[in-house]
Amino acid sequence: MHRSAFVAVLLLLGLHVRDAVGQRRTGPETAAITIAAKIGSKSYQASGPGKCRHAPDASLRDVSASLWTVEYANQREEGLKQLTLTLWRLKDGSPDQLSLNLETSTGSHRIKTGQKGESAGQGTVTILPSGPGGRLEISGKEAGGKTLQVTIDCPAFAGVEAEGG
Repeated sequence: MHRSAFVAVLLLLGLHVRDAVGQRRTGPETAAITIAAKIGSKSYQASGPGKCRHAPDASLRDVSASLWTVEYANQREEGLKQLTLTLWRLKDGSPDQLSLNLETSTGSHRIKTGQKGESAGQGTVTILPSGPGGRLEISGKEAGGKTLQVTIDCPAFAGVEAEGG
C-alpha cells in the first residue's frame, strides 16, 4: 500500500491529518493472521494474509500514545469478509481510542470509542505480547447492543515510525 493510501485509511478511521501524516510503516507488509469472532450468538473463524502494525511510541493530537492497527480482507462469499482495527493507547491515562469495523456475510459491525465526536458502542482491548507479535482480544458491544468478542493473533507486528525517523 502506498503511503498516501495508508494516510487515507487512517483518516477514514477518524484521525487528524497531523496525526497520520507524520508516521510511516516499517517491516513486512503482510503476515498470516488468525481471527476468531463471536457476534451475538454467531461465530466466525478466519485466517490468511493481513497487516499487523504497532508503534510503541506514537502521538495522537500531541499526546504520547502507543498505536496498533490490523487489516484483514478475504474474497469468500461466507464468513468474515473484512476487519479493520485501530487502537490508540494514550500514555496520559486517558481512555483508549478504539475503532473496530467488521464486515461479515450477514452485515457490518462497528465499535468506535474514546474519540471526539460520534461514538458507537463500547469496547475494551487486552494485548498479550508474544515474541515479535501477539494477541489482541476485543470485548464489547456495538451501538445496537449486540455483543462482540474478537481475538486477533498476529505472528509479528510491522513498525510504524515517525516520518524522517
